[in-house]
Amino acid sequence: MKQAIWVISTQNDFLRTRTTKVKTFSADIHKLITELFDTWPTVAAYGIAAPQIGSSKRVFIWKGNQMDEPEIIVNPKIIRARGEVKDYDGCLSVPGIYGQTRRAEYIEISGTDTQGRSLRRGYEGFDARIIQHEVDHLEGVLFIDRIDSLDELYTMEEIPRENKNEEAEYQKVPLTEDLRQFVEMRRRPLPGHALIW
Repeated sequence: MKQAIWVISTQNDFLRTRTTKVKTFSADIHKLITELFDTWPTVAAYGIAAPQIGSSKRVFIWKGNQMDEPEIIVNPKIIRARGEVKDYDGCLSVPGIYGQTRRAEYIEISGTDTQGRSLRRGYEGFDARIIQHEVDHLEGVLFIDRIDSLDELYTMEEIPRENKNEEAEYQKVPLTEDLRQFVEMRRRPLPGHALIW
């Protein structure tokens, strides 16, 4: 069953709690996996972590550049990281706000698939960025915690078109003072790029 995406708010800190490891593939875990797959086609995202649909389990769904279908990774752990790239980031749980974060250029993870089979894989580039973003969710970390400065955050605004048949174009717009204060109040800055998982 499709689930609503949880967003940051001043009333709820659920997205800021660390998830718990999946120890057995119980009916609850299979239900969570189904909910992630059911929610996936209803949002425009590269990944969804379990906390974003209200679960405290260490699970996420994602789809990389070379994948035909999304996959679930259970109990992911980043075991190796190297390099650093500062690039685009955004999040369903921080809707409409974007910025650049520092993340490892290459990572290696361990975990299991939905059948409990062990996996160990390496990722680089944008795929590595997606995985790191989702693992951050499982640690209670949001991308706004990894930005260098609030000045680097922005929203996207459609540029007015003379001809309605033209493709829409967008421009970056600095945060309004209200949005900036909201982010500042909810942000938990990490020191430097803090590639810690």
